[in-house]
Amino acid sequence: MRLIKRPNSSLLTSICSLLLSLLGFSCSSPEDVPDMYGQPVGDFEIKGAVTDEAGSVISNAEIRVTYPEAPSGIYRFGETKTNSEGSYEIKGYEYAPKMKVVCIPENSDLQPDSVIVNMEYKDRDKHDSWNLGHAEATVDFSLKSKKE
Repeated sequence: MRLIKRPNSSLLTSICSLLLSLLGFSCSSPEDVPDMYGQPVGDFEIKGAVTDEAGSVISNAEIRVTYPEAPSGIYRFGETKTNSEGSYEIKGYEYAPKMKVVCIPENSDLQPDSVIVNMEYKDRDKHDSWNLGHAEATVDFSLKSKKE
């Protein structure tokens, strides 16, 4: 009976580790994100107002900011409620090229709404390659009645 010699397992492990590390460094990034290894950060501010179709302010509406592909109840960058003038403002420390802003009115006669916003980060910190800067957006909602 003839024995087949197998390669040394530590040598095989080393080769696999080397190949996996090379694959990690060759991953591509989206066009709007600079090449870096890790998660970039930035800060954002989204503000706006909520009215109905007649132009009446909607107070106490829940506003959520999340990833466009995520259900708004699962993960959020931030959330708030509109004030007595129907205005809101959400600030956060997160980087996402696009964000979904969701408006859920307290009045069940009005339809919820959502908008996907392209976030443009500016004033990048030249001393911190991870910080891509600050983004601002204004998102106003005009909610429709469910009775239509």
